[in-house]
Amino acid sequence: MSTIVELEKQILALSPAAREQFATLAWESRVSDPKADSNREIDPEDVQLASQRNADVESGKVETIDHAEFLRRTGDMSERSSTITR
Repeated sequence: MSTIVELEKQILALSPAAREQFATLAWESRVSDPKADSNREIDPEDVQLASQRNADVESGKVETIDHAEFLRRTGDMSERSSTITR
């Protein structure tokens, strides 16, 4: 089996649509896995929050934004953070 790093490289090499399909499949497998609830590394409140956010998006209650819009709204905080940590 590939290491996580190798899998990450393969996933990031996929097209955006394929990555979205993969992420959806991975998320749905996590949500439906009864053994995941006993995993101490997974916070059930985080899963609940993510599930609620997903439902809000799917219902149209909230609207998603793309990465460029996120950077515009936050004043590109990611660039400032990486400059500070260098």
